[in-house]
Amino acid sequence: MSNDERSSSETVDSARSSWSSESLNWWDDWPPDFDGTGLFQRLESEDHPLFRFDVREVLKEVEGRLGGTVVDIPRVGKGSNYFGMHLCLAGAAEVLVRIARCDVNSLVHAGAIPEEIADLLEQQARDVQFEAEIYQLLSSHREVLTSDLLYHRAPTYTPNAPPPCDTLGRALFIFAKTDGASNVWPEDAESRFLILEQCARLRATLFRLTLPTDFITLWLTRCPPSAKSIPGDITPTREFAIAFLRAKIAEMIPDEGGLIGWEEDHTLVGPRASAAKKSLLRLVPLIMPPEGDHPYRLVLEHGDFGMHNMVITDPPAPRVTSLYDWETAHIVPALLSDPQMATYVDLGLDGEGVPRISRTWEGMTDEECDEYASYAAQYYRILGEHAPEYVQAIKAGKDARRIWFALKAWRGDDPEEYFGELGEWADRRFQEIAGDVDGS
Repeated sequence: MSNDERSSSETVDSARSSWSSESLNWWDDWPPDFDGTGLFQRLESEDHPLFRFDVREVLKEVEGRLGGTVVDIPRVGKGSNYFGMHLCLAGAAEVLVRIARCDVNSLVHAGAIPEEIADLLEQQARDVQFEAEIYQLLSSHREVLTSDLLYHRAPTYTPNAPPPCDTLGRALFIFAKTDGASNVWPEDAESRFLILEQCARLRATLFRLTLPTDFITLWLTRCPPSAKSIPGDITPTREFAIAFLRAKIAEMIPDEGGLIGWEEDHTLVGPRASAAKKSLLRLVPLIMPPEGDHPYRLVLEHGDFGMHNMVITDPPAPRVTSLYDWETAHIVPALLSDPQMATYVDLGLDGEGVPRISRTWEGMTDEECDEYASYAAQYYRILGEHAPEYVQAIKAGKDARRIWFALKAWRGDDPEEYFGELGEWADRRFQEIAGDVDGS
């Protein structure tokens, strides 16, 4: 499976999940017939610009902040929300620049109304602050491999501006580049196992990271559920985890007759989804494991953990040198944490905590499935060795995880069918637990 195939299978990230599908058109697309190389040389040619912004404005800002001269742009790439540029400066310094694909000063020309622009501007400013604070936090924990953040800024909105070529309306980050490249996945199994072992250790280290209380308080509700939906204080307890999951259910499934899904679909919650909501809320207190440190610690999730967001050196001794793109990071109780590792397929766990693979490609042979199953087994074996409490929390919270990940996986398809089936499972599970309690 090629890198292009891997990129095309990415889903829309949670940072834009609350927007209408029309707003996705506000993000610049990848230039056609551009392979990501030769951009620096192109700046001196008469060719039509590849991007809606002037790349020379990016170089000028980098040079002004770092005090050097850019001499090359070896490669450019595209993520969900940002373009990434590898820049070489005179004197051998190398940096990575991430520049937002959305320019807030272009939105009025794309038909956005002032309220939408204000909301997006506030969201982007907060997202930039969040990601910058993650890098600041992790700079004191070098065992969680990240690049050094050299500079960052949020977008600046200029009302009534003409369609811009500058970059002031785009968020921007500058990082020191570490050795290696993204999407390194060698041909030989031995090198792949070496990479997976390092990834498992990195994932265990992230899980065991103790977060400052003020960081948790400020950022836990950055992703749903919102603070207003969670009663009580934020604490690493069973009571809070129950409130957290129930708030997620209540926000995802409004009361009967309420709007659900994409705004333009005008879909209303029907009786089946409404009944499912009640069944799920009733079940949650019964499926949470007993009070303890491991299931209810509040942990930092990367949100998109995989080789496409890692810098890795080439064989024969590949090394993971950086985990990047923390834009979809979030904080959850430990039993809702997701250890999944993305390669060309996803290395995950089933409902019983057994390694499995998913997101396989069309035409994948039995031999290839077996090969990737062995990678999943290796990854989770090492993860269990370095963070056995992680595996214990996952297994203890299997029913809560089923609800949590079903809610996160919904993409707006028929809510009556989707949540109706989830509610029927919740009813069956409630009866099973009630039967066990009654001794029947």
